[in-house]
Amino acid sequence: MGEAETPQLRAVSEAGYKLTGPRKRIWQAMRAAHEPLTAQEIAARAATSVASTYRVLALLVEIGVVGETPDPNALGEAEGRAADGHDPRGKRYALCSASGHHHHFVCRACHSALEVRSEALERAFAEMERESGHHIERHDVVLCGVCADCLAQGVIPAMATVTTMTEARA
Repeated sequence: MGEAETPQLRAVSEAGYKLTGPRKRIWQAMRAAHEPLTAQEIAARAATSVASTYRVLALLVEIGVVGETPDPNALGEAEGRAADGHDPRGKRYALCSASGHHHHFVCRACHSALEVRSEALERAFAEMERESGHHIERHDVVLCGVCADCLAQGVIPAMATVTTMTEARA
C-alpha cells in the first residue's frame, strides 16, 4: 500500500483537504515514531515550524486521523500553567489506527498511547444523559496510568505533583 493509500491520508482527502508538503512530512514523522510525540518533537522531525505543526495537528485531530492526549508528565511549576495545573502545550500526538469513536490510555512511564473502546463506558454516558436530561454531543476520555509492559518490568514512576500559585509564591 502506497502512502497515499493509507487510511489516515485517505481521510485527509475525503475531508476535502489537500495533502500539502507540511501535512505529509508531519504524517511521515508521526508514522515513524514509536511513541506519541509533542508538537515540538514532531516539528523537529518533520522540518516544519512549530506554528505550522500545531495547525496541521489541529486539523488531523479534528478529522480523527491523530489522537491528542495530555502528557501525564507535563505537570510542574505554576507559571505558564492552565488553571488545572497542566501545561497547555503539554500534549502528545499519535496516529490513530482505530477507526470510529475510541478513547486513549496513556502510560506515564513509557508515554505509549493505547486506543481503547468500551461499550460499558458508552452505556454509562447514555445513562448519564437519560438521568440528567443533558445531551452529550461529544466526549474524550483519556485514562492515565502505567501500562502492563511497564508494570511487568517494575517501571512505576512517581506521581507528579502540582505546584499551586500560592505554593510557588511562598
